[in-house]
Amino acid sequence: MKTQDERIRYVIQHKDGSFLNIRGERKADFMTVDRWVNVEDVYAFLHGYYAPQRPEDYHAQPVRITYELEVSE
Repeated sequence: MKTQDERIRYVIQHKDGSFLNIRGERKADFMTVDRWVNVEDVYAFLHGYYAPQRPEDYHAQPVRITYELEVSE
């Protein structure tokens, strides 16, 4: 039985190290911003209607998320 799984998600990171949430607010903690399923969606957001003023200053930063099932002994 599989008890552990890993997923890669993406957050939007500014070149100064801060992160951007979907409302355009800069945050210091990546856990407080939205996570995206794929890079294409990140870049679509960065060049869409709600894009930040300088989208070239941002990039998609991968985040590895590990899920582990607690197994009773």
